Amino acid sequence: MKVEEVKSLVESQPFRPFAVRLSNGAQYIFSDPRNIGAPEDCRMIFFFGKSEAVRIDTDSIVEIIERQ
Repeated sequence: MKVEEVKSLVESQPFRPFAVRLSNGAQYIFSDPRNIGAPEDCRMIFFFGKSEAVRIDTDSIVEIIERQ
């Protein structure tokens, strides 16, 4: 289910901000479409911050937080 949820958020038009919390406790906030990258199947996503890039395996996501 997480892959489908992530894919829906990644592809939403207009972009809606969201955050993910991982099994290791890390949290990444995707506040802008430039923060995210993903292959077509969204089995992994990439977070692009101001000075970092992180590859996230969707299997490690324990929570998706949709922002308003």
